[in-house]
Amino acid sequence: MPATPHTKLLILCTAAVAAVYAGAYVYTEPSAQAAGSAGSVTGTKAASRSTSNPNANTNAPASGKKTSPTSPSSGGSTQVKYKDGTYTGSGSNVYGDLSVAVTISRGKIAAVKITSYNMHYPQSYVDPQMNQEFVKMQTYRVYAVSGATASSYNFAEAVYYALQRARA
Repeated sequence: MPATPHTKLLILCTAAVAAVYAGAYVYTEPSAQAAGSAGSVTGTKAASRSTSNPNANTNAPASGKKTSPTSPSSGGSTQVKYKDGTYTGSGSNVYGDLSVAVTISRGKIAAVKITSYNMHYPQSYVDPQMNQEFVKMQTYRVYAVSGATASSYNFAEAVYYALQRARA
């Protein structure tokens, strides 16, 4: 039975969608592998800045905003011991960069503050919602704020790098 024009269009569209998903998977897989490679550690990378996204496969709640539907791969389930003090980190991507100061008290995240913000969306999209989530969850792995995903990822990346410096 010959394929109708509608069947051909359906096959073409299906192939196009599959190609887009495959391309996205290939593009994000290195970040996903890096984010999952440390397992029991709250972070995974050691450099202070990177354009890759250590939070690509993870999300956790950001108060008052819609979030992505995926869940954290290791969440805040394992506690990492941190040295008390204030540590800095930064994150950047094509939309800008930001820096944070993370305060550790009694080995736990006590406060997170954005010290420098130069992103596409206003700082109010991620601050103070995500700050509170980092403290609540005790990890950099929190949900991305819908509508400010790139800013959310940079924020999480910056917190990740600060936490790497704070590791006991």
